[in-house]
Amino acid sequence: MHRLSPLTPGLLTSALAAVFLAGCGPGMTRYQGVEPDRLFEIARTEFEDGDHGNAIEALDRLLVAHGDWPRVPEARLMLGDIYYDRGDYLTARAEYGRFLDRYGEHPAAADAGLGVCRSLAALAPRPQRDQGYTQEAISACRNVVIDFAGREQAAQAAAVANELRVTLAEKEYLTADFYFRRNMFDSAIKYFEFVVNLYPESEYAPMALLGIYHSNSAIGYDDLAEEARDRLLLEYPDSEAAESIRIDEVGS
Repeated sequence: MHRLSPLTPGLLTSALAAVFLAGCGPGMTRYQGVEPDRLFEIARTEFEDGDHGNAIEALDRLLVAHGDWPRVPEARLMLGDIYYDRGDYLTARAEYGRFLDRYGEHPAAADAGLGVCRSLAALAPRPQRDQGYTQEAISACRNVVIDFAGREQAAQAAAVANELRVTLAEKEYLTADFYFRRNMFDSAIKYFEFVVNLYPESEYAPMALLGIYHSNSAIGYDDLAEEARDRLLLEYPDSEAAESIRIDEVGS
């Protein structure tokens, strides 16, 4: 039987080093010994050139090897921006969150907060699907509006939140329309009312009032139908839904 000869101490050390280096990403060796200022500039240049991979490697090396560098917060924020630009929104959200956890008083905290808002908004699905990320994004965006009131980032976050509310309004409207088309008028009214009460500023609100009008008319609740009609004409007189009511009345 052949026995493997034991490794000498020198060979053992070399073997362990090889295993260690193999386990490190290429950036951990490529940027070995590079000063933090240079790593930061490399990352910025690679990011501007669209090479996300090299930019991330340079920043990872900087954050691991130079954690006490004065501009580490900038590096952390740039890392979030790179992941966002790359379309890796979950990782971007995590990086922006780390920034806020560690540097909440930093002047760029508003940018990180907006980054969380935008990352979650980018994860928001189409209206037909579960809207968990949409709700989370709205909350994150509202936090930016409150925490950084008066700043440009707050205005941008408010705009994102408003867009997301339209998504939620559309989801409720599509659900209502689903029931309406199947003559399930009580369920349809319930969801149409969600739209009107929760998202009155959305384009779906007048359409929902029209749906309430037609649903109640179909059931025979003429008084409730008339109430929805009057509200539609009063609150959304210039909407297509209101115009359709007026056309129907002229034709009847």
